[in-house]
Amino acid sequence: MTDMVSLETLNKLLEEGKISSTEYEEQKKILFRRTLRESGERENPKSGIIYILLAFFLGTLGVHNLYAGFWKKGLIQLFLTLMAPMFLFLPLIVTSLWALAELLFKRKSADGHIMSGNRKLIWCLRLFAIVIFISTVLSANYVDVTMPTTSVSEEDLSAISEIVNS
Repeated sequence: MTDMVSLETLNKLLEEGKISSTEYEEQKKILFRRTLRESGERENPKSGIIYILLAFFLGTLGVHNLYAGFWKKGLIQLFLTLMAPMFLFLPLIVTSLWALAELLFKRKSADGHIMSGNRKLIWCLRLFAIVIFISTVLSANYVDVTMPTTSVSEEDLSAISEIVNS
């Protein structure tokens, strides 16, 4: 309540001409910072742009969740990724899809504050991630995973048997 009175006092001083508009703006910023500090809120929350970039490039390792303060989720993702070779890389698929979903839908950090950053740039990065994901899935259809097979001729078999017998 004292902050509102101080803001009203600042407005009154500006109207009376006792302070200039630049002094008014400076005092208003100081008042705003003090109010944030007293309420326990941070002035600069986590960046949504950094979160998305970390999720895009290091998402399977859980680095984006560690950045946002989600320690348990980040460590689980890191553990699954490190254990992936032991389980035919299936956990890697899970953590990749998990990171993509968080990249697209996560807006708040662990402390409950909405992440900061240019909203248009954040949406562009999310659309870019979707395009990359779809193009990757579609290009996987063009990969030939069949093993090449060749038949051995009679001449080659006889040559091999001569080498083995000698």
